[in-house]
Amino acid sequence: MKNYIWAALLLIAAGCSADSSDSFGEQGVSRKLADYRKEHLGDVHYSLCFAIPALSQEAIPGSAEIEFKVKNRLRKPLLIDFNVPDDHLISLTVNGITQPALVENGHIAILPAGLVKGVNRVELAFRTGEQSLNRNDDYLYTLLVPDRASTMFPCFDQPDIKARFSLTLELPEGFEAISNNSIESDTSANGTRQMRFSAGKPISTYLFAFAAGRFERVVTEKGGISMEMLHRETDTAALNRNLGEIFSLHESSVKWMEEYTGIPYPFDKFGFVLIPSFQYGGMEHPGAIFYRASSLVLEQSATVTEQMSRASLIAHETSHIWFGDLVTMRWFDDVWLKEVFAGYMADKMVNPSFPNVNHELRFLLSRYPAAYAVDRTRGSNPILQELDNLRNAGSVYGGIIYNKAPIVMKHLERMTGDKLLRDSLREYLLRYSFGNASWDELIAIIEEISGVTLGEWSNIWVREPGMPVVNTRIERSEQGFITSFSVTDPAGKGRIWPQQLNAKVITEEGDFHGSCIPGTDSSFIATELQPLFVIPDTPGIAYGFFAFDSATISLFTDTLMTVDEPLVRGVVWLNANENMINGLISPVVFFKRAMQQSLAESDEVLLNYLQGRVNSVFWNHLNEDERHITGEQAEAEVWKKIESTALSAPLRRSWFNLYRSLALTDHAIQNLYGVWQTGTLPGGQTLSEDELCILALTLALKGHAGSVSILSLQAERIKSSERHKRFSFVVPSVSGSQQIRDDFFSSLADKTNREKEPWVLEALGYLHHPIRAENSEKYILPSLEMLEEIKFTGDIFFPAGWAGSILGSYRTRSAYETVSGFLEERPGYPSDLRLKILQAADNLYRHNTTGTYNSLNR
Repeated sequence: MKNYIWAALLLIAAGCSADSSDSFGEQGVSRKLADYRKEHLGDVHYSLCFAIPALSQEAIPGSAEIEFKVKNRLRKPLLIDFNVPDDHLISLTVNGITQPALVENGHIAILPAGLVKGVNRVELAFRTGEQSLNRNDDYLYTLLVPDRASTMFPCFDQPDIKARFSLTLELPEGFEAISNNSIESDTSANGTRQMRFSAGKPISTYLFAFAAGRFERVVTEKGGISMEMLHRETDTAALNRNLGEIFSLHESSVKWMEEYTGIPYPFDKFGFVLIPSFQYGGMEHPGAIFYRASSLVLEQSATVTEQMSRASLIAHETSHIWFGDLVTMRWFDDVWLKEVFAGYMADKMVNPSFPNVNHELRFLLSRYPAAYAVDRTRGSNPILQELDNLRNAGSVYGGIIYNKAPIVMKHLERMTGDKLLRDSLREYLLRYSFGNASWDELIAIIEEISGVTLGEWSNIWVREPGMPVVNTRIERSEQGFITSFSVTDPAGKGRIWPQQLNAKVITEEGDFHGSCIPGTDSSFIATELQPLFVIPDTPGIAYGFFAFDSATISLFTDTLMTVDEPLVRGVVWLNANENMINGLISPVVFFKRAMQQSLAESDEVLLNYLQGRVNSVFWNHLNEDERHITGEQAEAEVWKKIESTALSAPLRRSWFNLYRSLALTDHAIQNLYGVWQTGTLPGGQTLSEDELCILALTLALKGHAGSVSILSLQAERIKSSERHKRFSFVVPSVSGSQQIRDDFFSSLADKTNREKEPWVLEALGYLHHPIRAENSEKYILPSLEMLEEIKFTGDIFFPAGWAGSILGSYRTRSAYETVSGFLEERPGYPSDLRLKILQAADNLYRHNTTGTYNSLNR
């Protein structure tokens, strides 16, 4: 009966005939529904109340009063989003009149006749939805991006209907809480604490947040900025060691953004929460930024890379307060817009804090590899992706918007100049403060202020997927030699990516530099001497696959390429890695050269990249025989490095992490066992509880004879209850029993067992490790069959993480046939998930298909 009532509401109120193609009332928020509501609504204010019980298994009663203005006459029902089971809505009152409490397709329909032009008030009582309310025994937190606010409470869940939020939390005594706005009142009675938070500035629904539970609150003032932090850290020494730097980094980030934008911190308060096993590195809720605790509370011997990662994360989330929170995209197809500026600003911001770091090199090696990892695949997507319904918005997140977009922004800065770009961004923020804007509106401002025409540039770099192939050719001429650069489109569409190369041609008697633009008349460099090898772009700004010419490949094969400048060395190794992946350099040769270079490398940023390449090539590109041939020597060289008395504590940790991963021989595994027994590295350096947990799991994965007792003893050693739960969850994935591993995988079919997503991804990494690949390949098909459900039950990064963990380590023909067959048998499979699968299975496809540069010929 309920379905008929719902249909009647839509049809009678809309005054139209049934049309199955009408997306207005479909599940999620269609573009059509969003545009209709934006046209008719304004001045939205939510007054929310949640009564949190002491037991996490009990339901959470909620109530909402939604006040809004109707700007003009409604011709269709007003739909309020509430994506929960239909029994969760208890009562509904519209302007004082009780109406049927019906939920259908994730919406509550209100007839136009019940609304008036001007101010309206809707009151609702409900059971709070818990899909995006992350509940634990003694704490909980919201995570509502991109469209998950409606899975928790009734709202207009689209980014361009900003609202003010008032919040009341009824909590068990002893709970602390934080939300976007300041505490207005705080009272306790009869074992219940009631905290009221004031209504602040307008924000989008996905930015509304609170966390509550047994947290400790730290309040401080730094440089005139009042800050509060909630945490659950049990290691007091570790917390105290990091606390000053955590607050200082936030202070410097806020002040930098105020100076750059010319706009003071725009919200009512500044606060953040450290959450164990948080799904992301961070989430930018104004007044209540959420962080994964381990991303900010670092080990005593943290490497420079780890310290920079923390600084960048804090800078990234702080930048979002202006780019994303103050000015928000109109629709989630432009979600990259807030991410690109957060990343772009973060890269600028961390530089003063690390004066001894080569930041151009860091930008190159933190952005380009991750962008190439997607753009080189058959699943490549453009920066700006089409989006028909917000329920699919999570799929637009990924390596392209987080890594390629900042590269493109650097190209834009190069074209406009940093001052004019800054002036444009200031105008953008001022013009759209507390509102919404699109990429096209920003481009119009930049063109207006800089005078640079950007339409064609934007279309190819922002709206097209993939990247160019830049080929280098050396020819003899009458005057000497010509080194030319040509661009091809791997998709065969004839596209040209406009960009300038600053190339270096290296000869026996000297180096020649020159600027050129591939695809134009200025696409070559002339030299009198025979080039030995060519570096197409020494500043590391140009983007694409730079195919090595035969001379450069020969030099790489016969002689280790060393260059004085770390940035240029980074460019060479980045391009060499892409040439190896695309089949122009042997993986064995690359592994040996990278191992040799890493042992001699003095720049820590480049060393970190090289160690990552050594590990990746060893497991993902060498076959089993090649691993045995190269592995024993690599183990010996790395262990000797670890034993070096000249090695700093952070670098010893870094080298040990590589050794732990590479170890395959009985001797190496016994070395690992010795470290685990003592809890220290050579030289007496103590390992943390996290590191010892990983080491115990690794010993079990690699078949140590005493693995059962190792895991049991490690569990007894763990002091942190949160860490103990995580360790216990992961342990079955490294079991020597196939049946236990099978049962663990089967348990993941139940979504409740996937709630701790970082735990799941860690376990999948062990379950599908190449050591276990032969016995785990059978999990591929059922894992792919679960992906659609995971998209709607998991958070935004989980589908890609799931696909990558499942598919990343396989190369066999049978695995390829499973994946390709799965996609071929489902021509109507969601395109966003198809791309995620193709991205994750890139290495699998490369080993089982042929063509120009393998997967680049999409």
